[in-house]
Parts: sequence; structure tokens; C-alpha cells
Amino acid sequence: MKVFIATTIALAAFLASETEASKKYVKLLPNGGNVPNTPAIGHTDGTGEENATNAFGDAFAEADYAWTKDLCEADSDGDGQTNGQELGDPCCEWAVGGTPLWTTGVSNPGDASSTSDSSLWATACGASTSESTTETAPETSDSTTETSAPATETSTPAAETTAESPATSSMESEPTDDGSDAMTSASNSTTSTSSTSSTTATEKCASDLAATRALRAGN
Repeated sequence: MKVFIATTIALAAFLASETEASKKYVKLLPNGGNVPNTPAIGHTDGTGEENATNAFGDAFAEADYAWTKDLCEADSDGDGQTNGQELGDPCCEWAVGGTPLWTTGVSNPGDASSTSDSSLWATACGASTSESTTETAPETSDSTTETSAPATETSTPAAETTAESPATSSMESEPTDDGSDAMTSASNSTTSTSSTSSTTATEKCASDLAATRALRAGN
């Protein structure tokens, strides 16, 4: 009888210690004590009176009883929702002592039959429209036509302007010839006139001299 009583006391103490431990762990999880009818979310019975733990409880123990990013992003019960989404920390930003994004509507991450309303985190992390946004702007880089034509050489070789046309040569040479002939003719005329004048003067002088001699001879 004494043995039975001792065993009962020991079991009660063990269960009490487990319950106290469960309460301690609750504080290490976002909304750890806010899941409806489940004070110990890491235990299969949901109360912590039994020692058996569920998949979430096992993962929590493997994480050294800490709310890590990996534990938050995991889906321990395989219901399609991450542990963080079920416990009000969809962005995995919660830290011990902080307040989750919401405190009602949470579910048990260790029970696949317990899920949360996905609308709670639809816009929580700013990803509501990022997946549906598509690029509508057409790519114009490939279709852009090159409108600038290569520079064309419009300058033509300089025209030969130094060549003298026959007409120009004739015009330039004719005045020279005519002028030369005119000057020659004028020179000849002047010479002839001078010669004639000189002859006339000589003859007159000789005639006067002869007359003077004749006059002297008569006297």
C-alpha cells in the first residue's frame, strides 16, 4: 500500500512538473497559450498531462526549445500552413516578450485538423500582389529600329576651275595682239612723220643757205 501511495505521489509530481514545463515553453512561442482548448500545443493530448509529444513538440525540442526561423517556416503537421502562420507570426519576426500580429484565430501547429484562416496573413508580409504582378511593358530594345542613317558624303571633289576655256584664252590674247599691233603701227607712223619733218627742214635750210650765198655774190 505504501508503495502504491509513493508511486502515485511520484507520478503526480512528475505530471505536475511536466505541466509546469509546458507552461514555461508556452512563453517561448508566439500565441503558445492562445490556441483554443490546447494549453500544451507540443503534446499529443494537447494538455501536457501525457508525456508524448507531437511533430511540433519534437521539432521544438530539436530547436533547443527556441522559436527559430526554421521552426517558424516549417509545416510540422503537414496541413499546408507553416507553424508561423498558424501561431500568428507569418513573417517569422516574433521574439520572446513581443506581441504576435494577431492573437485570435490561431491554430495548433501540431494537429493537421487544426488550421487558421489564410486571410489573416494574406497581406501581412507584403507578398499579396507580388506574385500576381507581371511585367506588361513590351521589350522595345529588340524592336527599336535605327533611324539614324549613316552619314553620307555630300562633298564632291573640287571642280577644276583653273582650266582656261578657249574663249577666255582668245579674249585674253586678242587684246594683247591688237594692242601690240596698234602700238607698232603708231610707232612706225611717228617715225615716218619725224623722218619726213627732218627731211623737209634740211631741205629748207639748204635752200635758205643757197639763197643767202647768191645774195652775197650779187653784192
